[in-house]
Amino acid sequence: MARRYPWVLAAVAWSEDLEFIRGRWHGKPLLSHNTAPRNLLATRRQLRALGKRPGGQDPVAFLYFRCRKAAKIVHANLYLIADAKPVRPMTPARAAALERAMAARRTCRECGERGWAELPRAHRTCEACLYRAGLAPDSYLHDYVIGEPTFDAAGHAALPTSPSRTDVS
Repeated sequence: MARRYPWVLAAVAWSEDLEFIRGRWHGKPLLSHNTAPRNLLATRRQLRALGKRPGGQDPVAFLYFRCRKAAKIVHANLYLIADAKPVRPMTPARAAALERAMAARRTCRECGERGWAELPRAHRTCEACLYRAGLAPDSYLHDYVIGEPTFDAAGHAALPTSPSRTDVS
């Protein structure tokens, strides 16, 4: 069985010499793990760690690797470090706008209280407001809300059990 991406000797943008690549993908050189020159090419995250950004340049190559968790091949853009521009500095206005956006994610839409963590995107309401709005008797939020228990021992015993939890004799 032949390799999916065989080795090819070809001209590349970052070197005057011919280099071994794994073929072409979307018209650009395709590199595999540990074959890209680390002093010349970098991904977007690697550029950010260096205090740089792509600055409008198109990727010069693609890096491919297998993501074990997703069980698929992933492609990452590679940029020339020499053509990268420095990251724009954070201005007070941008910092204030970012703070307002993060505060909106933590603010309950019902009571207006701002929490310390981001609220769920689906409803952006705190657990106390969800509790007051009325929860299903088997909702997990009853375990986290302080107050009167929903059921006593007899009420919990009367709840229907799922088929997987019943004892089969």
